Amino acid sequence: MQAPSSMPMVTSIPFSVIKYPIIAVIALLTYGFIGSTLIMKLDIINAIYFTIITTATVGYGDISPQNPLQKFFVVTLVLGGASLIAYAFTLIIMVVSMTVEDITSGARHKRLLKAVKNHFVLCGYGRVGSAVHEELLKRNQSVVIIEKDQKVVEQELWNDTNILAISGDATDEGVMTQAGIQNARGVIITTGDDVDNLFITLTAREIQPDIWIVTRASKKVNIKRLYHSGANAVISPESSGAEDIYFAAIQPTIMKITEMHDVSDIRKEAEIILKHGCTLENIEYHLPEFKEPLARKIGITKIEELDRFLESLDKDPKRKKSLERIYESVSGIHSHCISGPDKETLEKVANKLEKEEYLLGVDLNEEEIKEVAREYGRLVEVVIKPEIKITENHSVLDIKEEAEIILNHGCTIEDIEYYLPGFQEPLKRKIGVSDIKEMERFLISLKKDSTRMEALERLYTLSGGGIHSHRITGPDTKSLKCVENELKKKGFLLGVNLKKEDVFDKIKEYGRVSELLIRHDPGATDDKKIIISNAGKILDSKHFLPGLKQVVTRKLYLIDNEDLKRCEEEYMKPDAKRSLDTLSKISKNIHSHTVSAADVDAMEKIIKALDKSGLLLGADLPEKEIWDIVENADTVAFPVT
Repeated sequence: MQAPSSMPMVTSIPFSVIKYPIIAVIALLTYGFIGSTLIMKLDIINAIYFTIITTATVGYGDISPQNPLQKFFVVTLVLGGASLIAYAFTLIIMVVSMTVEDITSGARHKRLLKAVKNHFVLCGYGRVGSAVHEELLKRNQSVVIIEKDQKVVEQELWNDTNILAISGDATDEGVMTQAGIQNARGVIITTGDDVDNLFITLTAREIQPDIWIVTRASKKVNIKRLYHSGANAVISPESSGAEDIYFAAIQPTIMKITEMHDVSDIRKEAEIILKHGCTLENIEYHLPEFKEPLARKIGITKIEELDRFLESLDKDPKRKKSLERIYESVSGIHSHCISGPDKETLEKVANKLEKEEYLLGVDLNEEEIKEVAREYGRLVEVVIKPEIKITENHSVLDIKEEAEIILNHGCTIEDIEYYLPGFQEPLKRKIGVSDIKEMERFLISLKKDSTRMEALERLYTLSGGGIHSHRITGPDTKSLKCVENELKKKGFLLGVNLKKEDVFDKIKEYGRVSELLIRHDPGATDDKKIIISNAGKILDSKHFLPGLKQVVTRKLYLIDNEDLKRCEEEYMKPDAKRSLDTLSKISKNIHSHTVSAADVDAMEKIIKALDKSGLLLGADLPEKEIWDIVENADTVAFPVT
């Protein structure tokens, strides 16, 4: 029989717990019967009688052992019976304890469900539902979960005594009632089935006509249908996340307050908000130069978080000074979105802030905020140095021309970012050059130091064959626009203010670095001759050790025939030849070269030439495919790619 859906099922007793006592009883009775007939010399009826009263430790004394063997047999039978009774008694206590625990925990669960108020009913605990649950818990919100999958409820949710969960169908009115929808502040529906979401919405709206309902839409085409079914807000995870669902759910109990105070008043203002159980969701600075405010997420719910923030300001004077400058630039006028348990609490917070003379208004739009600012303060202009991030593609030889374009317009090259293969984050280096003479000194030092020049060329080559980014600042946006246009005319510019993903897309499109997998006899240099003769540069050589799945990398940086000749001479040295022969044998004569070329066409030309020679196994292959080729090299005849 299945337990009610509102409480955990009574834990079933494992079969092994029952199996072993039964085996023990049968074994003891069998031992007693055989011993009674053979040792005590009793007939079948008396043997059964004697075995039972002895194992039960009753022992009427009507049958007594006479010789030492019989006495020893009776002793073992009595001890076995006593042990069996103790074992059975322990088992009974364990079963009773398990039953009592399950009954009491179920009763506790029921009491908590009946007592919960002003909570959210969360329907569906899948990938999205669990993420929404985390967002709710971060804001100290009470939640009752309804999940159709009984295993998820029993094995995951009920393991945490702080989680209230019901195993059942949220389209069932009885289940919704058990979840306390009558006392809930909202319903959040996050199942992956839009049909289920629609029927749950209808059920919730029928039970509680005024409740706030937020539902998930797996497909955008169903958004209108869900609104028609009675949802107040419909969120599609195709374009939104769990945080959007959370903010949609608390929309009835969220308030935008516009205030005016100094940095020194932050603690007092925040304490008023947090002590009422509210959350500081964000802060908005209303700058005159921008149509939209500059917003920053905060998400503070506890005094301890506020203390950590204020302590960090005290420890970092520069950071505190920056914040003070922002407050000065807006005359201390800013806005917060705050969420609370109910509207009454939000009104209390607003009244308290008004008494402290912080509050300028509630739920004001941008025009109203500007009017308030003119009345209570003065919006001063903020001195912000205009800046852009440019992503370019050129060689080291073009650095001077690029720098002259930027610096001649009074701009500053703040930094440079290189995008190295295998690294998700770019390699960043500060520059801070604003004077053309500084750049000239840098270029002269490069010419004098060939090692440094070679290192920089290698870096440029690895970074997509010369793709890199600069953050540049200027006296005004007009100067930056001139720089942008001139760099574009020179063919250097790939884009402005590109995201990291966009830059990597550009590297794929314009990049001139490839990894070529090659097979030839040890010491042969035909592959290198083909690459260099087609104006390619060989950066390294990688040997793949099968079994260990390790890669041995040798730096080469061969850019011309002189480098190739030097490389061939080194191969002829006995020690080098012996090492290379051994390495080639282990890697089955398979290795790869990281090769760069002047442009995409040049790289394609190199690949075609190697392909035609029969040396090429593949270009830019996935790592798994490379290992498959290496490990099967002895059994597979490689076709010309």
